[in-house]
Amino acid sequence: MVHVVAIPRRAVGILAVALLLAGCSLKAGGGALAPGAGAAVMEQKRPTRTEEYAIEDLRRIPQELGRLAVAAGERLNLSTQCRDSLLEEFRQHYFAPWRAGASGEEPAEIRGFMRQQGRVTWYGPNQRKVPKRELREILDNCALENFPSQSVPAVAVAPAHLRGLPSYQPLYKSPDDAPFDMISYPQVKLNEPLLVRHASADGVWLFVETAYSSGWLERRDVAVMDPEQVIAWMQGRFLVLIEDYAPVPDGKGVGVFRCKVGTLLPLLGEEAGTWQVAVASASEGGRAEIRRVSLPKSAAAPFPVPFQPEEIALVGNQMLGEPYGWGEIYDLRDCSALLRDFFIPFGIWLPRTSSDQIASIPGRVDLTGLPPAGKAELIKKSPPFLTLLFKPGHIMLYVGLDAAGRPLVFHDAWSIRLAGNSAPGNGGQVTGEPPGQRTQIIGLSAITTLEPGKELGLVPGASLLEKSSELGVLTTRCPASAPLAPPR
Repeated sequence: MVHVVAIPRRAVGILAVALLLAGCSLKAGGGALAPGAGAAVMEQKRPTRTEEYAIEDLRRIPQELGRLAVAAGERLNLSTQCRDSLLEEFRQHYFAPWRAGASGEEPAEIRGFMRQQGRVTWYGPNQRKVPKRELREILDNCALENFPSQSVPAVAVAPAHLRGLPSYQPLYKSPDDAPFDMISYPQVKLNEPLLVRHASADGVWLFVETAYSSGWLERRDVAVMDPEQVIAWMQGRFLVLIEDYAPVPDGKGVGVFRCKVGTLLPLLGEEAGTWQVAVASASEGGRAEIRRVSLPKSAAAPFPVPFQPEEIALVGNQMLGEPYGWGEIYDLRDCSALLRDFFIPFGIWLPRTSSDQIASIPGRVDLTGLPPAGKAELIKKSPPFLTLLFKPGHIMLYVGLDAAGRPLVFHDAWSIRLAGNSAPGNGGQVTGEPPGQRTQIIGLSAITTLEPGKELGLVPGASLLEKSSELGVLTTRCPASAPLAPPR
C-alpha cells in the first residue's frame, strides 16, 4: 500500500527563518548492519572476472577489499570528535541547496559558460559536426536573457542526469571521442536536495543546483518542496542504501527505481522486518508529495554506517569490476563518482570532480617534486582507505600494500598509455595515437598497483605513480589533526 504523508503548505518566504530556528540536522543515527545484510547483498554480486584482461594487475591482485581493510586495522579508527566533525561537514554540504543564500554559482559565469558551449565545434554520435543551427536552437532554449529567474527548494524524484545544456544530444570534442560527452554531468540521486534556478523556454528542462554541481534536469524529475517538508527532512533520521542498484519503489505503485549505493532515504520506522522510508514524488503542479515505501533490511542501514572492515568491504566490493562510465553515463561511474559513492554511506563528504575532491582536503601534500620512490614511501605512511591520490584528471583511493609491499589503489580507470604500435589480445585499443604510442583500455573499477600495465611497456613517465601530483588524508579535515609531512 502507498501512504501519502500530508504536510500543510505555507509561503516559501518563511523558509530562511524557519531553517535558522530549526537547527537543521541530519542526525547521526548510524549503527551496525542488520543481521545477514552483508551476505544477502553480496550473494547478488557476481565475482569480478578479470582473467581475460591483458593487464597483469587485474589477473594477479585479488579483487576484494575485505582483506585489505582488515590489514589496515587500527588505522581505520576515527575518534568520536573526528567522526562528528566529518558528519557535520557532510550535513552542511548535502543540505546546502535548501539553505537561503547558499548558492555559490555566479549567474554571469553560468550564462557565459553556456554561451561559450554554443560557439564550440562539437561532434555528434554520428561522428559528424553538430550543425551551428542545432547549437543555436539549444542555446535559445536556455532562455539566458532572464537567467536566473527563480530560487526554489526542490528534490529529485528519480535518479536523473544533469546536463550542461538542455539537450540529450551528446557533444564530443572530436569524431572518435565517445564516450566522453562533454555535457554529461553527474547523476543526481533519488531524494537529493536541489535548488531550482531557471526553466528552459520550452518548459521541458529546469536548471538546478545540487550540493556539488549544477545543470539541467528534465522537469518531470524534479518536485518543489514546501518549507515544512524541508525542515522535517533536515531534522529527521536517515537510512543509506548499502546495496548497489537496489530497487526502490516510486511510492505511486507505478514503477521501481534502480538506486545506487549512497542514496539517502528518510527513516519512518520498521514494519514486518522491513525498513519504512520516505520517497519524494511529484504531485499535480509539480509539488512534492512524501510517500512511504518498504525496503528489505539488507538493502539499507542507519546512516552513517561504521567505518569498519566489514562495512568497507560490503560497500566497496559491489563496485569492483563495474564498467567505467564517463559522467555516470549509462548509470555507471567514473573515477570521482566511484569515490564519492563509496564514502557517502560513512558520512564522509566528497565533491564530484577529481580536482575538487583533492582540493577539499586542507592538509594535502604536493608530490610533484618527489621521485617515484619518495612518493611510494609517503603513500605507505598514509592511512589506507582514508588517503586520496590525485593525478591531473584522475583520483584514486590508497587501500594498502600487495605481497611485494607495493601500494595498491581502488579506482575507476579508463586507460593507460603504452609504448609501441601492436595491441594486446583483449582488443582494448583505440585508434589515432601518436607515433610509437597507444592507449590500452582498462575500462572498469579495480584494485591495481600504481603501475598497471608496466609489463606491457608503459610510455616513459606515464605510470600512475610518476604522474601522481597530490596526496590528501581525509582526516586532516578533522579538528587538531596533523597534516602528513613529505619525506626528507
